[in-house]
Amino acid sequence: MSDRFPRVPVELAFYPGCLILQRMPEYEAAARAVLRALGIELRIVQRAACCGAPVAESFTADWIHLSAYNLALVEHMGHDTVVTLCGSCTNALTRTARALQDLAVCAEANRRLKPLGLSVTGRVAVKHLVRLLAGREEELRARIVRPLSLRVALTHPCQVFRPGDVMGVDGAQPGGSENPMAPRSLRRLVELTGAEVLEYGGQDECCGATLYLADRKLALAAGRRKLEATQEADLLLHGCGNCQLLLRHFQPMIIRDEPGLRQRALFLPQLIGLAMGLPEETLGLREDMWH
Repeated sequence: MSDRFPRVPVELAFYPGCLILQRMPEYEAAARAVLRALGIELRIVQRAACCGAPVAESFTADWIHLSAYNLALVEHMGHDTVVTLCGSCTNALTRTARALQDLAVCAEANRRLKPLGLSVTGRVAVKHLVRLLAGREEELRARIVRPLSLRVALTHPCQVFRPGDVMGVDGAQPGGSENPMAPRSLRRLVELTGAEVLEYGGQDECCGATLYLADRKLALAAGRRKLEATQEADLLLHGCGNCQLLLRHFQPMIIRDEPGLRQRALFLPQLIGLAMGLPEETLGLREDMWH
């Protein structure tokens, strides 16, 4: 295996986002462990700020300058790619990089960044973990040493793929291989582990997390529909902190007095790491999470 995939260390900039840093350190730990096994080291973006979405974006167009600041930090590090874990962060940073191609937008961003000794061009490519790993399927397949006998229910990280023309999903173009409204890359990665993906009809629907900011009752109802539809699965599998926030962290509020609806939930790199035979402690796993 090592002959097929020689280890040439690669360093990529890493923007975890506030949700992951504050609430889900296990997601970061697992992502680092899996990528390290692939010869990729993550270098965190120091002095990073909020991406700007969805809270700041809801009341001011100036949110874009928060994302421009973060992209400027990545450029200052000497990197042209930044790895993300959160769907909202991925979407905000990608839209900002696109907006910076407008000379007027870029000039205004640089006017604001100048007192900080920074500048931005918008050349940074934003890579969510799902899409980063999807580009390394062959290598991942060769590293699976512990196939998993699990039935897994997915929730696709919608903001990583939509809108397709902005997020650069191939299916947005004629003849493309990925449909932004029904992406397949997360499913393919899960199937590499030996797990069976449960078709339940709601994998492309909103998880409800962002709805929670505006309508708590509606958000919990969306989450409940997913829990009710996935009872035949052994666990829920997420590629976004927002999905995990609502469907695992807020699960007690969803199920209330119906403990039978309880579902275990893992992040994508935790599942992949298990199949790669990585130590559970490096993946931020506790026994009650998946056994």
